Amino acid sequence: MDIIVHLVLQFLGMPQLYLDNKSVATDRRKAIALLAYLAVNDLGHPPQRYSRQALSALLWPDYEQAKAFSNLRQTILEVRQALGENWLIVDRESIQVNTGAEIDLDVARFQDLLLKGRQQTETDLRISLIADAVKLYRDHFLTGFTLKDAHPFNDWAFTESEELRHKFTEALTLLV
Repeated sequence: MDIIVHLVLQFLGMPQLYLDNKSVATDRRKAIALLAYLAVNDLGHPPQRYSRQALSALLWPDYEQAKAFSNLRQTILEVRQALGENWLIVDRESIQVNTGAEIDLDVARFQDLLLKGRQQTETDLRISLIADAVKLYRDHFLTGFTLKDAHPFNDWAFTESEELRHKFTEALTLLV
């Protein structure tokens, strides 16, 4: 009998990771950045595989390619050591989140609740769904989390944060 393992990724606010309701600590910011990018960047469109070249350039833009690839391999290893093998699909060329795994992503739930709320014609249910979305928004996306040597990642995170902040503001406006 297979044991179902549940991963919770909370990126609204300071990043928090939970595996079967137990907090997962990783001392590597790049591991959190990699997870955030892979999990959040696919929202709203079909999942894709990300090339190692693109990911290494995102996280180590100022490094020579060989060193950036080495750092990416080490970061993937750290993610797997912290969380286990089942969360990422990795091959020689690309990496992606395992869409078949039990992953609870707060950003996805936030956006899903907002969408369902907007589509709802019954006022009480609409308000309830939007209020539930607002409750998920602990703080802005990756609050206080930046990488000192990865401006492409920081730019991506800032753009995501602004889009989510705009959706949050719209949700508050709808509730008023």
